[in-house]
Amino acid sequence: MVRAHLGKRQVNMYLDAAVIEYFKAKAGGRGYQTLMNEALREAIDRESIETMLRHVMREELQRAQR
Repeated sequence: MVRAHLGKRQVNMYLDAAVIEYFKAKAGGRGYQTLMNEALREAIDRESIETMLRHVMREELQRAQR
């Protein structure tokens, strides 16, 4: 029986061999899948920050135009 990590799900996906090799090389002694998960989380966080910054900038530009 496979025990699921808290908040994580097992998935099967196809990735380019070069992507897998990159993460394996970068991971060193750590698990490369953990490193891939962290990279995906960072991408999500960056997108959220970019969305927030765009919103704030729009509001400031609108205020400046008044």
